[in-house]
Amino acid sequence: MIKFFKDSWRELKHVVWPTKEETRKYFLIVITLLFLFGIYLFIFNYFFSEGLFFLKDIVKINF
Repeated sequence: MIKFFKDSWRELKHVVWPTKEETRKYFLIVITLLFLFGIYLFIFNYFFSEGLFFLKDIVKINF
């Protein structure tokens, strides 16, 4: 177990960590994509629900 932690610590020293600017850039990209995907899901859900209600009215099924 101790060997595992020693090896892990050694590997962490080889990691190239992102700079503050890179982190900020990637964070903004992720937030933007999440926002756009949320809008996409909202629009798809709205039209899908409206389509189902329209079909329900045509078939005249009462729930």
